[in-house]
Amino acid sequence: MIKVTCAIIIQNEKILLMKRGEHPHHPFQWEFPGGKINPEEMESECILREIDEELGIQVEILERLDPAEFDYGFKTIELIPFICFIQEGKIKLNEHVDFKWIKLREAGAMDISEADRKVISNERNISLLEKYIGKQMDDSR
Repeated sequence: MIKVTCAIIIQNEKILLMKRGEHPHHPFQWEFPGGKINPEEMESECILREIDEELGIQVEILERLDPAEFDYGFKTIELIPFICFIQEGKIKLNEHVDFKWIKLREAGAMDISEADRKVISNERNISLLEKYIGKQMDDSR
């Protein structure tokens, strides 16, 4: 099983989705940014590195969510999600072709990769995401 981290980045009451390019696996699907954990790398180190490499930004990790396992037939992954806020930087498309900020409830209508969809179908994960989105709303007032 391949261990992969992803960041669910929250800003202005929305979450960030990235659109893959013409990759052999999941072409042009939306996903949360992230990537494979390197040997001897901690999950939190991986997500910070991957977000810097893929998006050119630095994020603050707020909380680890429940992981999701998914068998794509040609590979099985464990997707380990983290709720994050942007600390600094402006998003650059280093590995993706587009990005979009959406409301959490809009994610179900998007063409999201199956493992990512499983992460945001988890009741506990939804509850924690709503808590952090609400906290951000409270902090901005």
